[in-house]
Amino acid sequence: MQGHGDPERSRLRWRCRRGMKELDLLLERYLDRRWPTAPEARRAAFRRLLELPDPELAALCLGRGVTPVTEFAELIAEITDPAGRELSAEGAVYRGDFGRNDRPEREP
Repeated sequence: MQGHGDPERSRLRWRCRRGMKELDLLLERYLDRRWPTAPEARRAAFRRLLELPDPELAALCLGRGVTPVTEFAELIAEITDPAGRELSAEGAVYRGDFGRNDRPEREP
């Protein structure tokens, strides 16, 4: 879903490209997966979020900063949803956050 036929979504996709791969991926994933069904208030918050300077936006989305703006806090939580609700529930997923004894067993 590249936003073909939707000029606003195409403009937003361009604005999501910030030159930092991690940030670009987070923002574009939100645009692809959540924007189409987002309520207008959330869409307005996303538009305003994209107006932030790159360093501030990166700090918020990459967990290096905290925003006092409630609408941004909720939106950032959606944008940074670690699973993005895109992973299958089938099988264990190793994200590097397991304890030493909690790693999934490897089959020989």
